[in-house]
Order: sequence, then structure tokens, then C-alpha cells
Amino acid sequence: MRKTFVLAVVCTSITAIAAAQYKANTPAAPVTKPANGGPSPVIVSGARTSNKASFPRISQADALKLYKEGKAVFIDVRSNQQFEIQHIKGALSIPGSQVVKRFAEVPRQKTVITYCACSAEQSSGRAAADLTAHGVKNVWALKGGIVDWKAQGGPVATGAK
Repeated sequence: MRKTFVLAVVCTSITAIAAAQYKANTPAAPVTKPANGGPSPVIVSGARTSNKASFPRISQADALKLYKEGKAVFIDVRSNQQFEIQHIKGALSIPGSQVVKRFAEVPRQKTVITYCACSAEQSSGRAAADLTAHGVKNVWALKGGIVDWKAQGGPVATGAK
């Protein structure tokens, strides 16, 4: 009887831990009004996630809409030299190798959109995942990066910020 009780407790504990880990790696459903009274999250139709090894992405159209509404902060994860050549107007330059060290600099009141020049958002996706792992909410990687941003007519700037 005692062995059965111990086995039941162990199984229940393992199930609870597994459920908590699954929940932590599953994107939360959008909430219309946060309990803490903070800003409401932005619902983005062009975003997607596939599995826990991936990261959320945002479409160029949705990113441009948030940009025009002033509801997003863009983070360029390319090198400082690439940033100076050309970047999304108003973006912050935080190279991918510095994202974890500098995550406290990321404004938390807006949607955070990381971008790079990669064809499949490799660098910006890693940065988005790192920021999320450090508690930054509502982080997305820009589909197509700065290359598609420019092709879609998104505003760009040159020089250091």
C-alpha cells in the first residue's frame, strides 16, 4: 500500500512538471486586457510558431502596420557596421552576440521585432528566442528581414543612431 502511494505521488509530480514545461513552451493565447493594467498585447495575424525549437515570426505587412502606429520597437541584430550602412528607421542596434547581455535595454511597453538580413531569420530568430527566455514579452522575428523590408518600401536610414 505504501509503495502504491509513493508511486502515485511520483507519477503525479512528474505529470505536473511535464505539463508546466509544456505550458511554458506553448505560445499563450492573446489576452485583451492584462491583469496588471499594462498595455494590451498586440494580436498579429502574420505571425506563426511551429515547435519549441522555432520562434515566432511576423509578416512584413503586420510589422509595417505596427511601425506606422508607433507600437513596435525594431532591434537590428546585425553588426554595428551593417547597421550604419542601412537599417530600419528608428531601430536599435543590438548585435546578436550582445542580445543576452543587453536585454535590459529592450523597451517592454511595445511589441519587439528583431531583424537581420538572413533568408530564414536565423539570427533574428535566435535573438527573439533569447529575449523571450530572459522575460521579454511579445517578441517576434521579422520575416524576410531588412531585405524584404526595403523591397516592401519600409522606411530605412543610414549611419549610427
